[in-house]
Amino acid sequence: MIKKTRLALFDRNGVPQGEHKLIAPIKYLIRSDLEWVGRPLLKILRLQWHDRPLQTQHSTKEVTLLPTGPYVASRITQLGDLLLWVPRSIESYLIDDLTGGYGYSHITIDTGEIDIPSGKPVMIEITTGQTVARKFQDEYDKRPFVRVPIANTAVDVEQFVECIKSKMGEQYDTWDALTLGEIEDPAKEVCSGLAADCLPDKDRQRIGWAKSLGLLRRASVSVHSIPGALKSKEFISPNGFAEYYGAPQGRKITRPDITTQPQPVEISFKSVAVTAVRRQGWKLAVGLFLSALLVYRQKRTRGRILYSIDSAPREAA
Repeated sequence: MIKKTRLALFDRNGVPQGEHKLIAPIKYLIRSDLEWVGRPLLKILRLQWHDRPLQTQHSTKEVTLLPTGPYVASRITQLGDLLLWVPRSIESYLIDDLTGGYGYSHITIDTGEIDIPSGKPVMIEITTGQTVARKFQDEYDKRPFVRVPIANTAVDVEQFVECIKSKMGEQYDTWDALTLGEIEDPAKEVCSGLAADCLPDKDRQRIGWAKSLGLLRRASVSVHSIPGALKSKEFISPNGFAEYYGAPQGRKITRPDITTQPQPVEISFKSVAVTAVRRQGWKLAVGLFLSALLVYRQKRTRGRILYSIDSAPREAA
């Protein structure tokens, strides 16, 4: 028998009328070429909601059907794929903005399995107020997402998925999400932490290193030192995974299940220099403009001084 669970959806009746009117225009602008207009408006909304906990929508339906199994691993080629979901609600847009604004707000893991009673593919995820569980991949209906087959990066996906499955039933870690990994309960999980914790140490540390070198967006990855431990702890958001593995920006993903081959960022002196120029280029341009303006003004001032000296009446000998 298929299980049913009720989902606590965001209560829009609690949103002030003025803020409610902002939501639709902000979502439209961010999805369009006018993203540069929508982002500042989203930040204003985020400041207004700074003391309010964010609740992401889990499904488009009030009641979601959950797979019951038994399961068969018949999609081996998709085993361990990362499924990165673009924002849909204003809350998920806020999560995206908080973690770098690359265009993603949620991540799930493909188990390569089919739910035998329904014949539908399943995934494993954790969302607000729930526990780590299998879900149908069509739970979000037509919500766009990108598929990243990390098996092509030499990750042992069988071991990766077994690690994911070992966390079944663990509860959502609110503090881990709110502090971007600075405060963590080992017995609880968040969506991106579920994937990050099961990555091989070298892959997770490489992502943290890429962030430390400025190759990933601010707040997309957080690296925290662990008291008394020799190694650090990496909090990797869905945006961190997407940017590190070379997925297109979220606003370019317009339909479900678009596969993109993983291309981990290159870590080299050249890549660091190129990224710095690309992201800080406007500062360089402003600096060069101000320098040129200063030189021009100095030349004009000097020219006026010389002209005044030359044109001044000379005393008779």
